[in-house]
Amino acid sequence: MKKIRLMNRSGYYGRKPSRSYEGIILTVRKTSAKQLVVTVLTRQAGILHVLARRSTQGKMGYGALTPLAEMTFDVFEKDGVYTLTEYDCRSNQRLRELTWDGYIYSQIFVEMVLFMAGGGADEVLYDLVRLYSRAIELKDIRIVTIIAGWQLMALTGFLPDIDTARVFCQGQGYCRQPVYYIDDERPENMKELPLTPSVRQTWKTLVHYPWGTQETVNLRMADLKFLEALLYNYVNQCSERQMKTPELLVARG
Repeated sequence: MKKIRLMNRSGYYGRKPSRSYEGIILTVRKTSAKQLVVTVLTRQAGILHVLARRSTQGKMGYGALTPLAEMTFDVFEKDGVYTLTEYDCRSNQRLRELTWDGYIYSQIFVEMVLFMAGGGADEVLYDLVRLYSRAIELKDIRIVTIIAGWQLMALTGFLPDIDTARVFCQGQGYCRQPVYYIDDERPENMKELPLTPSVRQTWKTLVHYPWGTQETVNLRMADLKFLEALLYNYVNQCSERQMKTPELLVARG
């Protein structure tokens, strides 16, 4: 009996027609000599992992596929696998000019998004990542990363009450600061760290920072350093995972 290969208008049976997305690239990973996996936060469907041939760049679209680039693109989907067909990518020029520490900060934010993002479309999260990707072209990337990180915790529902939050600490962790933990009751083998009014006010300033403002925000560097380390530890606490990128930061005096 002769076998018949079933096809639809887009190709072989089971392959869904091409669909368009708007997104921001989070990571680009090489899986073989010829293939990339591009992780994209899309406006329409949340995070997608898209396959692309390395020869795709410059032949099926415009712009380099790089982290924090804004992209519109089409994919074919088959058996839950998304394959890139066409794209138009706006690369982030600032990333090419960053110091090593600056580049690490951009990857810290990407890691936080990957840890904390939910499974579906989230318009508020998408807008925050887009604002971040554009802000680092104009402002101090370290401060922007800390601001966006705390706002990420707020929009995902994990921000504690800043006025009453209790912080506990032990040992040494990120940024040469202790390992921090936020809770209502003291965890075993941890001591409580009283928070000054200045720290709490700086914390609120970060969470409520208005993107696009031209006003200068004055922050105490000691408070900022503490809230940076607290942020990374709190992401670990809430996600029940361990961030890796902060460990790559060059030690600062």
